[in-house]
Amino acid sequence: MDMKLTGNNALVLGSTSGLGRAIAHQLISEGAHVALSGQNPERARQAVEASGARLAVTGDLSRPGEASRMVEQAAEALGGLDIIVINTGGGTPGGIVEATPEGQDRAYQAMLRPALEAARAATPFLRKSAAARMIFITARSIVEATPDLALSSVFRSGVAAAARSLALELAPDILVNVVIPGQFDTPAYGKFSGWVAKRDNRDPEDVRRADARANPLGRLGRAEELADVVTFLCSPRASFVNGSVIRVDGGAVIGFH
Repeated sequence: MDMKLTGNNALVLGSTSGLGRAIAHQLISEGAHVALSGQNPERARQAVEASGARLAVTGDLSRPGEASRMVEQAAEALGGLDIIVINTGGGTPGGIVEATPEGQDRAYQAMLRPALEAARAATPFLRKSAAARMIFITARSIVEATPDLALSSVFRSGVAAAARSLALELAPDILVNVVIPGQFDTPAYGKFSGWVAKRDNRDPEDVRRADARANPLGRLGRAEELADVVTFLCSPRASFVNGSVIRVDGGAVIGFH
């Protein structure tokens, strides 16, 4: 199916690995001109070469001002911006009670603050597009309590709330939506499952198998499966989808969401 994205300019934050990289690859395959982003310049360079992206912008999103700079750099290099996928880092695993003030601040700086900064910086560029899209990648923890990722639940819920407000503020010029990934077979999942394994004195593969069995589909997701949904939301075929929160999790969340 042609998603009619040929020639569109897109910035995908957090796109040198994992879900972000899969999203960028899918947009590129649909003919979009894509700017990748990441912290490590060499890794970003390699990702550009491997994907066919137009460029990469690098910086630490947790540092104030970096998200704005990266958005502006990408928009200038691409000649405008039609799409931004806001995909930020996560926080330290654990509960609310055990979180330190320093850990809480790091989680805010990693998840909520840069998402808001990137959205504000991208808005003037997106307003000039006839088919502007702003997509926020959040986490399952915004719809289901996850004690092991309590700070993620707090700050990513803030991202979702901001996105819902932006969907009203920016309509009809910019369509804004939220995508909730379930458990995908990515480096980020590997780090989290390793943390669980160490905490519970289990084999990491045992944790992985248990997570796969717990999903109604009996497996972890593939990054490309999330990328397909995001690509649809970026396309003209999703022209009446705005302010939505869309789960891509194999049915893992138990509830009426």
